[in-house]
Amino acid sequence: MAVMIKEDHRSENPTDPAEPEHDEAGAVRQQARLTLAGQARDAEELKMLLEMLGLHPSQEGES
Repeated sequence: MAVMIKEDHRSENPTDPAEPEHDEAGAVRQQARLTLAGQARDAEELKMLLEMLGLHPSQEGES
């Protein structure tokens, strides 16, 4: 079962330097999320893994 991650947290200005997903660390975090999404068995497992690794979108800025 494939799980899709919604990206509702996008900035209206994609060149905004303050937007964390546009820096190198943000790009690495996004790649890690996508990798987990491709490997998780279901949405619950994906959520658990993202939270355990500090990659859940609600945890932005906490790492």
